[in-house]
Amino acid sequence: MTTPGTPPATTTDVDLRRARRALVVVGLVIPAVLTAVTIGLIAVWMPDMPDPAATHWGAGGVDGYGPPVTYLWLAAVVGLGLPLLLATATLTMAGRQWGATARFLGALALGLSGFSAVINAGSTWMQRGLTDAGDATNVLPVLIGGFCALLLFSAAGWVLQPDIAATPAPTLRSTRLPSISAGERVVWMGSASMAPAGVMIIGFTCIVLIGVGAVMLLQAPESAWIPLLVLVLVGLALAATASFRVRAGADGLKVRSALGFPRLNVPLDEITAVRAIECHPFAEFGGIGWRVGLDGRTGIVLRTGPALEVGRRGKGAVVITVDGAETAAATLQAHLDHRAAE
Repeated sequence: MTTPGTPPATTTDVDLRRARRALVVVGLVIPAVLTAVTIGLIAVWMPDMPDPAATHWGAGGVDGYGPPVTYLWLAAVVGLGLPLLLATATLTMAGRQWGATARFLGALALGLSGFSAVINAGSTWMQRGLTDAGDATNVLPVLIGGFCALLLFSAAGWVLQPDIAATPAPTLRSTRLPSISAGERVVWMGSASMAPAGVMIIGFTCIVLIGVGAVMLLQAPESAWIPLLVLVLVGLALAATASFRVRAGADGLKVRSALGFPRLNVPLDEITAVRAIECHPFAEFGGIGWRVGLDGRTGIVLRTGPALEVGRRGKGAVVITVDGAETAAATLQAHLDHRAAE
């Protein structure tokens, strides 16, 4: 059975340990220091802030207020909580499947910490000495600074981590099918479904959005459409990507959402290679769902486990996590062999 392209150089244990240590420094240690400094500055400036302080701005100026201590919580949650989540998830789930995605997530963790530091410290600093938080109208420089910090700290996080070769996905034990005779139809069909844990997380998110929408409907009816719109979009995304039908046969590979859209077709003429692999969605694609990896592969990756990888002529490979991936790969390979023998 052929493989999609030449496998990259294998990542050694030394390289892997070095990359993991760098991610700990970039994604955990530096964000912890940044957040500590930010919280210290906010604590020093808080006595000079109005109470309530401005916590949200709209097109017409300040439109949200809260106690000054709100900025301490925001700095801790965004500046350290999110980087902690990204870094620990990467270290836990990536395993030996290290590559550009893990490096990117570490860089993003540092970028979010820098963003939080500028936004929260800047919003606090601009309100020092004010008696009315409504006078803090010019928040644009703080926003621009925050997004610049996000880009600069992310870039620094990327540079500070070693560029090690991505570990190739392990190929599963091959399955061979008998040669296909002229006029014979051989088709494999299966389904790819999201893992129960993923469904539970999305379901919990929907419950939270329903709660937020209910509260806003009572307290701010004019803004209640925002969480409700997000709820509808999350629901549609879940319905469209929670389950896919997969078909491998003489016409190539066909993947269709249970909802009917999105769908993906790879004609047999465009298939250059096929194999069954062990896929780790978080390590290879940064999460679950319909994704595009930093290596150019398209992933319909809904859970960790066996996956079908199909190389495409002139395009990145397609990866679909599905039970029976070995048989699906063997079916496509048999058709490729039959086409080559004609």
